[in-house]
Amino acid sequence: MTPSGTPDIVPIVPVEDPIQIQTASAVPPPRSFLFPLAVALLAVAQLALTFYYERPWILFTDEPHGWLDYDTHIEQVWRVTEALDGWGEAWAYDPYLLAGQPNGTIFDADNKAWELWVFALWKLGVPRGMGFNLFILLAHLMVPWVVFSSARLFGSDKWTALLAAALGTWLWYFDSFPHWCWWVGMIAWDIAGYFFLLPLALLYRYVHGGKWWHLVLLALTLSAGHLVHPYTFVILVLPMLAIYVRSFRTLGPLRHVGILAAALCVIATNAYWLIAALRHWHYILNSAFYCQSTLTFLLTDYLGLLKEPLVTGVLMNRTTLRFALLLAAIAGFYAWRKDKDDRLLPLALGTGFMLVVAYMGGYSLVLSQIQPYRAVLPAMYFTLIPAAELVTRLVRAGTFKSPPFAVRVLLAIGLVALCAGLVRDALYFLPNALPDPNLTEDDELANTGVNPDFAVVDGSKGRQMEFRHAPAFEDFGQVADWLKKNDKGTGRVLVEWWILGEHLAWRTQSQILGGFLEINLQHSAANLFRRDKGGDIGKEALQKYFEDYAVEWIILSRPNLAIEKKYGDLLEPIGYIPPLNRIYKTKVKVSFLAQNEGTVKASLNRIEVKGTDPTMDAVLRYHFHETLVCEPHCTLVKEPMKDDPVGFIRVPAPHPSDFVIENSYVWP
Repeated sequence: MTPSGTPDIVPIVPVEDPIQIQTASAVPPPRSFLFPLAVALLAVAQLALTFYYERPWILFTDEPHGWLDYDTHIEQVWRVTEALDGWGEAWAYDPYLLAGQPNGTIFDADNKAWELWVFALWKLGVPRGMGFNLFILLAHLMVPWVVFSSARLFGSDKWTALLAAALGTWLWYFDSFPHWCWWVGMIAWDIAGYFFLLPLALLYRYVHGGKWWHLVLLALTLSAGHLVHPYTFVILVLPMLAIYVRSFRTLGPLRHVGILAAALCVIATNAYWLIAALRHWHYILNSAFYCQSTLTFLLTDYLGLLKEPLVTGVLMNRTTLRFALLLAAIAGFYAWRKDKDDRLLPLALGTGFMLVVAYMGGYSLVLSQIQPYRAVLPAMYFTLIPAAELVTRLVRAGTFKSPPFAVRVLLAIGLVALCAGLVRDALYFLPNALPDPNLTEDDELANTGVNPDFAVVDGSKGRQMEFRHAPAFEDFGQVADWLKKNDKGTGRVLVEWWILGEHLAWRTQSQILGGFLEINLQHSAANLFRRDKGGDIGKEALQKYFEDYAVEWIILSRPNLAIEKKYGDLLEPIGYIPPLNRIYKTKVKVSFLAQNEGTVKASLNRIEVKGTDPTMDAVLRYHFHETLVCEPHCTLVKEPMKDDPVGFIRVPAPHPSDFVIENSYVWP
């Protein structure tokens, strides 16, 4: 009894299957060592796969793993950890990227847990690079045990839960979308795509007579899930509401208060970055660039065909288990409906909603902003528990022991087809397990069906690349070393290849114009290649751009860019770092002061200006921000820019000849 006199809810025990009851006595109990052995086998398989794809000599170093989105996340983690260390704030005015931008506000909303993780380990003495890599390792290691724990909380027995965990592990490594996400660097979403099961299961368990520690774990895991990725809310909002609303009348007052407290804990835990994001919301831009799926992708996914890499990733579609689980889950939902099993509502609702978002979200202006194809990942993990329940139920009922001949034939055909698909999917990600192709020197190596920008074919063997992590390209370090030696901080560096731009932003102290092209902040206007991917904006406009953004150096990686062909007289060739990087110096007057003269030195949250004329306004070629202040005894205002909605900084006269612009963190 609760203090109010309302009886606690007792756990709901699903109705046992009559067939199972009849056959249970005929099935000898499994030996006690079998389950621990099965757990150990799964753990060994998981560790083997983890350290195959995440080689220890790469993980356990102070060098953070870069490449693709990982470089973006490193740059974000570095800036936020520096801000936390220096100012106790989780964002900063960052002059090192895009002529000054608020780093740690909106674009890194999927990076909060990673930032806090690295900062905490760093303060405990772990090098930042290793702390960054350990988050990647954590993402791999949690998969089966989160699924197992969630299944147990949902009432599955230990063998069913272990089957769900094994299937979830297979999805992680051998379904193309989860594998693509962690390989390319979308690892926060990858974690969110399975971790959501744990708070959902804890809520289910709590409303069915769970203990106080279920509530505590619910608050902690739900808070952590939203720190990992804010779209956790999108995954959980409907199934959690369904569980709560259905149980509303039967819950005692203390349980209502407990659930409210858990929700408030989530808000409080995430408030620090939500407040900063809301204050910067006026800078946000359209985010509907990637993962814009429609119903046709359901067909191509089912057939295992690659339709559009910008939606599903550049890997070939490997989806056998995904659709087998979906069909099994649908059958499981039907069985639950007949049994009146109350797990049906949250798990079926979650599966259905995620599938609708994944394959119809591209038709919606709102859902398109969250890159809807992402939702296919949690849809997969929603199906694990009902699919595993169906399989174990059929096995224990003896369904496969003596079926009619026709059924046995169909089962055999289906099993052969399923096994072939599963093996094909696994071998796609284990290409070294295949024999070398029998090629001669005259054979023309056909593309494997993967975007050649990513899936490089080994010309000596005709083998597809392995989708596992490797050290950063050697030339990235060479370009960084060149900048450290030659860039004196008197101008900016325009970097065409976005991955290299992000890499240089965290590895050097140079001020970079470049990085992720589709960053959803207005500050991206400072990147020439956001305006035009070839830099072909006309000679006069290009020269003005160089002057406006104080571009001293240009690093180009793609061949045959218009900027080299048409406007080479604005560039002075300086050097070449193979295999791709061409370095130029611009033939324009470079200054961080658009009006007035003097010297400018920028660092995180700070711009120092010296030697100016106090009687003349000073206009700095840095983006304006509302929390910037001018000291001593000076003010600053926004200087409008025609092609840049953020604008620059004007310091009206009179002002000291030497002054400092700093981020005060105080909003007007």
